[in-house]
Amino acid sequence: MLLNLSIYNFALIEKLQVGFHAGLNVITGETGAGKSIIIKALEMLLGGRASTEYIRSGQEKAVIEANFSIKDNEKVQNKLKEFGIQYNSVEGIILTREVSHSGNNRSRINGRIVTLDMTRAISQYLIEIHGQHDDQLLFKASNQLMLLDEFAGDKAKGLLEEVGKVYESLKKKKKKFATLNQNEKERARKVDLLKFQIDEIVKAELTKGEMEELLVEKKRLSNAEEMAKVTNQVYNQLYESGFQEMAIVDQLHQFDKDLSTIAELDPKLESIVELLTDATYKLEEVAYELNDYQDGLEFNSQRLNEIEKRIQVINQLKRKYGDNIAEILEYKAEIQAELEELTVSEETLQELEKEIKGLEVKYLEVANQLSNLRKKVAHDFEKKVMSELQDLSMGKSEFEIKLTSKVDNDIDLSLNHITAYGIDNIQFLISPNPGEDLKPLAKIASGGELSRTMLALKKIIAESDQVQTLIFDEVDTGIGGRIANLVGEKLAIIAQSHQVICITHLPQIASMGDTHYYISKDMAANHTKTKLAYLTEEARIKELSRMLGGSSLTDTTREHAHEMIRLARKKKGNF
Repeated sequence: MLLNLSIYNFALIEKLQVGFHAGLNVITGETGAGKSIIIKALEMLLGGRASTEYIRSGQEKAVIEANFSIKDNEKVQNKLKEFGIQYNSVEGIILTREVSHSGNNRSRINGRIVTLDMTRAISQYLIEIHGQHDDQLLFKASNQLMLLDEFAGDKAKGLLEEVGKVYESLKKKKKKFATLNQNEKERARKVDLLKFQIDEIVKAELTKGEMEELLVEKKRLSNAEEMAKVTNQVYNQLYESGFQEMAIVDQLHQFDKDLSTIAELDPKLESIVELLTDATYKLEEVAYELNDYQDGLEFNSQRLNEIEKRIQVINQLKRKYGDNIAEILEYKAEIQAELEELTVSEETLQELEKEIKGLEVKYLEVANQLSNLRKKVAHDFEKKVMSELQDLSMGKSEFEIKLTSKVDNDIDLSLNHITAYGIDNIQFLISPNPGEDLKPLAKIASGGELSRTMLALKKIIAESDQVQTLIFDEVDTGIGGRIANLVGEKLAIIAQSHQVICITHLPQIASMGDTHYYISKDMAANHTKTKLAYLTEEARIKELSRMLGGSSLTDTTREHAHEMIRLARKKKGNF
């Protein structure tokens, strides 16, 4: 159950902190106040894609944090143990998501940094969000199959996981077999190309760091004459001089001799003489080193030419195989492995074919078990849907699940026919009115009928899973009047076993709430801020009056609002 939600610097929200309760929590407010922003923040918290466009203007990062009770949620507790995350079943867990302009986005569970996959693995058992456009998802066969599997429970989930694993193995083996067994001429051309590329790289005898060493040597050789000139000048001035001028080292020796004579007269000069003597020896050493360096300097045009040719060879390979020598050598290793696969023996192909046959048998075995389970539970699912639709004033509707197989067990299993979800095609068929033929949901249902059908499905699935919190974002699309009353009652019934958070614009639904929040948008200092406030009894009457009468709040609308709340409590007491 969601206990507390905190949102900071997210879109129009500067700071929002709200506590939710068990039962039916309703959120109402003016259009554009930011109700959908709260849903978006929750989706991001639960592992949705991070986007910096939601960071509040002028801020560096947005933070979303939520505290969940997991006291009775064994699936979440098991996942936490699997991931090695410490938790207290009484205090619950805290999920945190940070999104920053720097790209340093983080997800945490109880303060520990986790991956988004870990967050999603846990959050799938915490909250289920039904957004404004989720009705359209009912049109997709994959989502219809998912709903049926959820209804079938843990056994279907286990079979589905096994089908997925076998499918992935089968796909990899078939891909490898197709690569190895490709057209002989094409394979021969590929082998020749790979051999040529490998031979070209091998002949070059590349070594890591070679290019850098060549460039240093080229620079030295290209400037050898200038370097020899400068070092010779320095050496001559230090150690060898012309007839008329003493070398610097000779001058220093003379200075040392002169100072040593007078140092006998004043001991204070002794330390200075020592420094001078040391400096003289050091400069003599510099002169010797320069002389050795000069001897090793030569302008070798032949070696420079060799280096330039070598650099040209390496650059040609870089244009073909990588940005540097390390990448070229890595590419060589990759194509050597590919060449080995292409030149694999016939025995390997036969072994692969044998493994594929075994995986196909295994796939059909498990996929058929899953298909049989789906067919077995489909009738119960149909009856439950029609029962729920009857409660939502669609009692004359007929609902049917059509399951057909994608494959024939006697033919080869093509990857074009099978999927990680099994061998079943599915269609949800509905006839909302008597005398009408059953047709796919997308072709027959109005907006209001879709909303009620989705609500019926969510209620059924909620009874069979362990998700404790259901969020409905404007589930009231396309309905009103008596139907809105029925939808409100259905949400209140669901809220007896689950925490429900419902964003609505209909007073009939809002009146059924056990807890009521009002969302508003304020302007302050040229900034727009979204706020969410808990409504007291009096404030709730005022908000329902606004929803009933618009801007005109009269005694009549207030009395009507008060009566709606009273009747709602009476109905909930009879559930």
